[in-house]
Amino acid sequence: MRHGVQLLLVFLVLVLAVPASVSASSEGGHGGGDSKKKEKSEKKEKGDKKEAGKAENGVITIGPLVVNILSNKGYRFLRLEMIVECADNEAAERLVKADAKEELILMLSNKVADNLLANSGKMILRKELIDLFSKYTGPDKVKNLYFAEFVFQ
Repeated sequence: MRHGVQLLLVFLVLVLAVPASVSASSEGGHGGGDSKKKEKSEKKEKGDKKEAGKAENGVITIGPLVVNILSNKGYRFLRLEMIVECADNEAAERLVKADAKEELILMLSNKVADNLLANSGKMILRKELIDLFSKYTGPDKVKNLYFAEFVFQ
């Protein structure tokens, strides 16, 4: 009986291995099917994601950032992602430089979670962020700021 089970296992392994080799050869042989799949996934990745830190039409995404913020219960985490509209790409890309990003993190880490829970607190934060970013881009270069992600934990 044990011998029969072993033969059955060997048979199943051989049968299951055959379709993989047949499908590869039907794609033009020599692994052509895999390269086509790889090309499609590379095109998809390039089309879906733009390069980090690069602005497009004056719009740049900042984040997601995770920052410790103050709370009555000690520290909490804020995960924040923003979309910033600027007058041009040069101004937008200035916002992801190290000095601007550091000042952003320092500003956010001094915020109190309870003040940011209400929409009014978020609108005040938006105004403060636009003012901060204008310091790096120049006056009237930051047109608008949108929160793409705003999560407390």
